[in-house]
Amino acid sequence: MTTSTDRGQQIQKLRELIADISCGMLTTIDQNGRLHSCPMYKSGDINSEGAIWFFTSANTQKADDIKRNQQVNVSFTSPDKQRYVSVSGTAELVKDRNKMQEQWQPELQTWLPKGLDEPDLVLLKVNIHKVDYWDSPSSIHPQTIGVNSR
Repeated sequence: MTTSTDRGQQIQKLRELIADISCGMLTTIDQNGRLHSCPMYKSGDINSEGAIWFFTSANTQKADDIKRNQQVNVSFTSPDKQRYVSVSGTAELVKDRNKMQEQWQPELQTWLPKGLDEPDLVLLKVNIHKVDYWDSPSSIHPQTIGVNSR
């Protein structure tokens, strides 16, 4: 069983691994059971519960995919540092104005020009279950972080 201290350390390790990586590739499962990926700008840091937040529109393929199947993966890469991170978990769409204000970053204006007034704006919350990462040029075997035991 993972203690809260261990869990906190695991979340902190993940924060360090992706701290300098602003975009990840989100993979969902579409209506035909096929994988679909798209780039996503992460909003803020991983919270203490082990979740990553992104902004999106409720009227997108990824939102439709998540409504049908919550299983997702987000991959982060930093090739110059030979660091590769694969995050698996479940996603949910959250329409909470206070949380949106808390998570908003000016960099998001590039994709969401109307900011928090963007039509159909929602938060996409990825509840992290497991992380595999490679952070060494000589390591071909991943290291694993188990964040949530769901």
